[in-house]
Amino acid sequence: MLQANLKFISHRKVRKIVVTSSVTAEGKSEVSANLAAVIAQSGKRVLLVDADMRKPTQHHLWGLINSVGLSHLLVDQGVFSQAVQKVTEFLAVLTAGVIPPNPLALIDSEGMTSLVDIFAENYDYVIFDTPPLAGIADAAVLGKMADGILLVTRPGVLDAPSAAAAKSLLERSEANVLGIVANAVNAKQEPSSYFYYSNLRDRNSTADLERVPQQLK
Repeated sequence: MLQANLKFISHRKVRKIVVTSSVTAEGKSEVSANLAAVIAQSGKRVLLVDADMRKPTQHHLWGLINSVGLSHLLVDQGVFSQAVQKVTEFLAVLTAGVIPPNPLALIDSEGMTSLVDIFAENYDYVIFDTPPLAGIADAAVLGKMADGILLVTRPGVLDAPSAAAAKSLLERSEANVLGIVANAVNAKQEPSSYFYYSNLRDRNSTADLERVPQQLK
């Protein structure tokens, strides 16, 4: 559903997508990984970039070695072709690499701008997993280099002040916000009219809806 909605929300093709959240524990890394995998399953070449050089997780999710990654490329200590790790025929992952002392300085650099262009030349889609917006500008800065930002939110985790702070930061950065992803929503606790296929007589549709939160955690 998320992949389909990305095709509907813009008059132009959205290829470079920054995924972030307001605070930690909202599931932005898992959503990034699942979105990249689903697009790759459709036969598109996808590069998933772990641009969270503060608390990287993509190498854990995919069981990869994080010896050479994004941080190495940004300081000219790695080769792009060797740093990218192929997961499936159409999906590749660039891990974060060694955590640098000042991640924002690397993100907000000409080197990062050049890398984003290289990524786009070699892949149909590029998904960036970035740090939460709480007190950190990495995602907002990178969002200006991409086609837009997806904001992951998780009910029960996000509080109103943090949401307001994230909204303010995105407005100041003037980044293109593609939309909000509501993660880990329990269909059983929502009104029956909230979902398109919610009729219990349609067992297949109901089962699919109930699986979605587990897939996105």
